[in-house]
Amino acid sequence: MSDLPKTIFIGWKQGVVAYYRCYLPALMLDLDHTAALTEPPQMTLLESLSSGPLTERSLFDYEVVIAQQPRGLPWLKLIRELQDGGVRVLYEIDDYVQGARKDARHELAGMYDAEFVKDFELVMGVVDGVICSTPYLARRYRKFNSRTWVCPNGIDLKRYEWPRPPREGVTIGWSGGVGHATSLSRWEPAIRAVMRARPEVRFISLGYGFADLLVEEFGAERARAIPPTNLEVYPASMSLFDIAIAPSAENALFRGKSDLRWLEASAASLPLVAHPEVYPEIEDGVTGVHARTPAEVEAALLDLIDDAEKRERIGRQAHDHVKAHRNIEVVAEAWRDVLMEIVAPVA
Repeated sequence: MSDLPKTIFIGWKQGVVAYYRCYLPALMLDLDHTAALTEPPQMTLLESLSSGPLTERSLFDYEVVIAQQPRGLPWLKLIRELQDGGVRVLYEIDDYVQGARKDARHELAGMYDAEFVKDFELVMGVVDGVICSTPYLARRYRKFNSRTWVCPNGIDLKRYEWPRPPREGVTIGWSGGVGHATSLSRWEPAIRAVMRARPEVRFISLGYGFADLLVEEFGAERARAIPPTNLEVYPASMSLFDIAIAPSAENALFRGKSDLRWLEASAASLPLVAHPEVYPEIEDGVTGVHARTPAEVEAALLDLIDDAEKRERIGRQAHDHVKAHRNIEVVAEAWRDVLMEIVAPVA
């Protein structure tokens, strides 16, 4: 029997972020998890594999509830009721939502207005603590709740054990969803310059269709956008990459990003070119390549394109580092520590 308090993770719907921030740690710690498909007071929860059908009232049977980015008065009311019933409620967040409002080019900037963001902050202030994915987020959100922890993202390495199909040339790859228009546009000149200089280079985007912007100049054979795909087949799509990139805009929104792209690239033994401020755990030239400016991005990509041995070495070393330090089995212990602390008697 687990020594942990009876806990349920509630992810928001069934997206990638819910998978990494709720379902993976719950699975590793043998705890319940579900997905909220609608908001309270008439919340629809997916049936839990371990507990069966769930309703809002089911949450009162737990000692700890971890909810992903709850916001607004309905959530506030439910959380207050849970707390009155002796349930500790923790708030999980993996993004700097205030940064999205301040980035005019963010695809959701119109939705993330001041009132929308205030709904997040309101709930943060009443929960029993906030769990963040990065130290930057923890520092930012501590002003709303003094009890704040960092539980970094972990990765399930087995999902990425896909062989790379044999091919000629080199493929640069990027993966992601909404919210990256600013960062991609900042690195776009470097990508175009590299593709002009090296005719053997292709570019693939997975999710958000950035590669479509390159088709007019380089043709469909060299620029391909793979539409959003199911999480289960996502690692197989990454097997088409030889080099991965993690563009960053130098603003608060991106300073709050986690290093998930590095974890995924490393799990696939790919070298990642990434911004040092967002990816500080990368050891430059050893477990990835740091690049801050578009000129540095261009130089880093050309170096990796021209040196297959270096690509393979960095990818291998990144894989070994992540296996030792960021494998989900290792990272889950940070969640364990939080759960033990939140139910510990007050001295």
